[in-house]
Amino acid sequence: MSDKRKPGRPATGQTPARSIKMPDERWKNLGKAAERAGSDRSKVLNDFAAWYTDEEDAELPVRPE
Repeated sequence: MSDKRKPGRPATGQTPARSIKMPDERWKNLGKAAERAGSDRSKVLNDFAAWYTDEEDAELPVRPE
């Protein structure tokens, strides 16, 4: 009997990673802006998506000054 591995990674119990197409300069600027706001790209994008799709209690992310 051979030990065949199933394809892919095992479930981690975390939200799956997604890919997004965005120009490099915008990606870099998003990271810098999120850091200035005390956040990170993932949180900012998730908060924006929740607000954009009108999820209950969702708020537009804070834009850094």
